[in-house]
Amino acid sequence: MQKIQRLTATLLLIVTGTAAQAASLALMPSAGTVQQNSAFTVNLALNAAEVPGTHPGQHGGEIRVSFDQTLLRYDGFSLTTGLGFIYSPTVTTSGNTQTVRLGFNKAADTGTVGIFSFTAIGVTSPGSPTVLDLQDASILASSFANYLPNKQAFTPTFIDAQVNISAVPLPASIWLLGTALGGLAARRRFRRTG
Repeated sequence: MQKIQRLTATLLLIVTGTAAQAASLALMPSAGTVQQNSAFTVNLALNAAEVPGTHPGQHGGEIRVSFDQTLLRYDGFSLTTGLGFIYSPTVTTSGNTQTVRLGFNKAADTGTVGIFSFTAIGVTSPGSPTVLDLQDASILASSFANYLPNKQAFTPTFIDAQVNISAVPLPASIWLLGTALGGLAARRRFRRTG
């Protein structure tokens, strides 16, 4: 019985300690739906106001963003003014999945770290958006830290982005022309048979 109480108390301390150090890193697309062959941006937003260390802090970490390269073309990443790269963006491909890795530092407690640029090159099925998967680039331990006053590690929650890609609609004039030509062809066929 005592072991269960200790385990419960330990879990409670872990959960409350984690909540007190809550942080998030989110991908925020400029639009939920974009048209095929159009460019759009995705903000990388940090909220680290509750992590250990001095505030305002200077935060940094390493991320990777993976996506389907048959649907999206990566056009670049730009850091917010005043931030620095731990390492510049690198791109790797495995099958249809492309992954962008980068490291940043000197980020404020909250705000935009940088902006990804993409072009929508494919079309998604209705209700099945493409996902931009955001993760820590480090596999074993969190790479994130508040550097003030002395590098204090934290583990943010990662929030992916979802984007629907629609086909480019034909202009109304092309629809009207197609309908008119179809009507003429049908009329001609009925005249021959009558």
